[in-house]
Amino acid sequence: MMDCLECRRELLIDPRTETIDLLSHITKCKPCKQEREKLLSLEDALEKSLHFEIPIGLADRVLDIGQNEDILDTSNNGSRGAFSGRVWQMAASIILGVGLMVYLGLNQFSPVSNVYALETAVINHITDELPQLHEKHEVSNARLTNIMTAINTETTNNIGQLNSASKCQIRKNSGAHLILNGENGPVTVLVMPGEHIDKDLQITSSRFKGTIYPTPYGSIAVVGEKGEQISPIAEKMLRNITAANS
Repeated sequence: MMDCLECRRELLIDPRTETIDLLSHITKCKPCKQEREKLLSLEDALEKSLHFEIPIGLADRVLDIGQNEDILDTSNNGSRGAFSGRVWQMAASIILGVGLMVYLGLNQFSPVSNVYALETAVINHITDELPQLHEKHEVSNARLTNIMTAINTETTNNIGQLNSASKCQIRKNSGAHLILNGENGPVTVLVMPGEHIDKDLQITSSRFKGTIYPTPYGSIAVVGEKGEQISPIAEKMLRNITAANS
């Protein structure tokens, strides 16, 4: 059976791939399905940029460049075709680049795109930091306070015993990566200031399951192995982690 890593490799080669193994995997794995949707959206953006309306005067300016190069190259008739080819390559690159930038610029703030990206970012972050799940370090109150202060949040003394705590990067924002024990194994808590969502978002993969919860300052993700009871942990985190000076 295909795992997430194999699925991502296939999608990067061709997001339109429809092999039996890949389709079977993405029907069960929401993050991989969302990754496929994101890559398909990028391909659509590239295609749409090819049909982007050329800015007024751009074509004439490119043609003027071509004519000037041909005039300058009258002493070497053998390379005029090469000059013209480079001009048209440059024109195509300019048009494609302008179209893609405009399309992505108009769509980068889509709420749906941002929500899907956050879910995927959380799973990818946990997967990238798998060794941290089983690390156990003494987390002093001073260390935890420094981490939370750095991201403009604070905790009470009722947060519970942590196995590890560190500052991390989630998309464009700094956050906190906390690990604590659940009933069945380690649970990851990602405190994510600036990552605002409107409602709870469910996260699931072949190994993990959890929820992203909205908060006044952004959101908190609580994720454990499948079968883990995360609700009690989530309630405690939401109750004891707040914006600084709130």
